[in-house]
Parts: sequence; structure tokens; C-alpha cells
Amino acid sequence: MIITVTPNPSIDVALTVAHLEVGEVNRAITVRRDPAGKGVNVSRALSANGVATSAVFPSDSVNGTQLIRLLDAAQVDSHPVPIEQPIRQNITILDDRGTTKVNESGPQLSEAELNALTDAVISNLDTHPRWLVVAGSLPPGLNESWLVTIGKAAQDRKVPFAVDISGDSLAAVVRSGVATVIKPNDDELTELLGHPLKTVGDVVDGVRTILFTPGAHALVSLGSHGALLVTQDASWWAGTAPRTAVSTVGAGDSTLAGYLSINTPDLATRLVTGVAWGAAAVTLPGTVVPTPDVINTDDVNLIINPEPTTVIGELTA
Repeated sequence: MIITVTPNPSIDVALTVAHLEVGEVNRAITVRRDPAGKGVNVSRALSANGVATSAVFPSDSVNGTQLIRLLDAAQVDSHPVPIEQPIRQNITILDDRGTTKVNESGPQLSEAELNALTDAVISNLDTHPRWLVVAGSLPPGLNESWLVTIGKAAQDRKVPFAVDISGDSLAAVVRSGVATVIKPNDDELTELLGHPLKTVGDVVDGVRTILFTPGAHALVSLGSHGALLVTQDASWWAGTAPRTAVSTVGAGDSTLAGYLSINTPDLATRLVTGVAWGAAAVTLPGTVVPTPDVINTDDVNLIINPEPTTVIGELTA
């Protein structure tokens, strides 16, 4: 079982228009509504590929009820924690120029609601899951110390802890040393380290300065240039040939889900699987998650200990 925690879930509404005219009335050609938030997306991708998972998230009586209903339809086990304020609705607009996103901030959790969310996570940790995943932004009023508390609870129970977070949240978790896996993209890692990352060596050396826990590693998304997996002793790059992207929203979540889906100590196999899931996700609309029929690990090229001087933008399959 893999437990995901999404502190700030959402309903993602994807609207397709021919050409977005700012300041004018636009009519949608298609509309999709998907359950979302990074942790929710990880659970959706896992469930779609037959991996047992349970999604923990705050849920109000309106948008939250819709989220639960959408997850039920996707056969994702939910562990909602009741809150008063509505969870987010995030808008994605797709037109001939690309993707435009407008995200709400999310609900303000009361102290009692925050305690209930913490209790829900702890109770799931006590079932000794294979992984605990916390992913996505924090809602207003929830600070980084909460993530460290959750990470320490996982550490105490010897449950591996994976995080897909950014900014101050990522910095706090890294400093605390509670994470087994961090999954920043190259921009988030650049912000964390405070200097540009132009080459493979820049990424590898930078990551190794922030891995404080034995066995900890980083899965660094590089967008169309694949992904780098870095430990203190080794690194791997994996990528696919360029694909026509239908939607990149949620592709990183599918990458993390694929990486965690396999119960093996072979990190290279995990990386190849994760990249295959992420590459499949970009060919699908909205935040649709990939299923086994569109995932092909044979399409992924793997390089062990890639040349440090290679420029990130030159990484190709």
C-alpha cells in the first residue's frame, strides 16, 4: 500500500478553446473535470496501474464531495478529512498557443481540522505502508513544520517518505533530513540551491550537498529532457524521444507514481518506469493518468553515471 497526502487538493477544470482572447468572452470547445492535487494524481496513476493506494486529503461538503465522487469513479480509495471551507477549483485553459493555468490558493484549515488531518496521516502510517507520499502546495495557514512533523512520524515507523513539494516547504524538509526521496524539477532545484544548473554535473553535485539521510536520493524532472536520479554514490539519466505534448499537467505526478510503483531496490528500473509513465502522461488530455496500454518502458533510454559536462538542454534519447 502507498499512502498519499494532498494537503491542498482540487478539482481541475480543463477548458479547450480555439484561441484565448484575453478580455473577451471565450467559448469552450471541450470541458474536463478531474480530481487533482499532486498527491491525488499520484494515487490516481497508481490505482490505474493496479497498485494499492489510499489518498488522504481535506474535504468540504461541496467541492470535496465532488472530489470523492470522481475518485470513487476512478477506483481510488479515499480517506477524506472533513473541513468547512471549500477546496480549490483550478482552471487550465488549452489553446493553440499552449497551456494557461489559474490556481486558487485553497482553504484555511482550523486548528481542529489540522489536528484531524495529522491524525489521519498517523493512523495510515500505523498500517506500515510501503511509502508515504506528501505532494503539492500547502493551503493558507499550514506551514512547513507540519511537513517535518509528518516526515519524522514516518521515519519513526521506518516508512519511506517521498515528497514532491517546492519553495520553503522543500527547503524545510531537506534541512530536517526526513525525506527518503525528493522530486523537484530543475527550476525548483535551482531555487533550492540558489545557483544555475546548466550541466548534469551541476545537478548531481548540487543534489549531493542536500542529501543528509542514508539512502536518500533525488528524482529530478527535466521536462522534455527526461529525468536524473541522484544518490550520494551514483546517478542515472533516463529519457524518451520527443513526443507531441497534449497536456503536461500532472506528468510529473505520473513520473513519481511510476517510480514508486515497483517494489524493488533497483533504482535504475524505478527510474525507467517513472520516466515511461511520465512520457505517456504528456500524450493524454488534462490530468488524465496513463494506463498500462499506453506505457512502454522499451521507449526509455537509460544512461548510468551520465557525463557531468553534458548540458541539460542536450540530453536526448
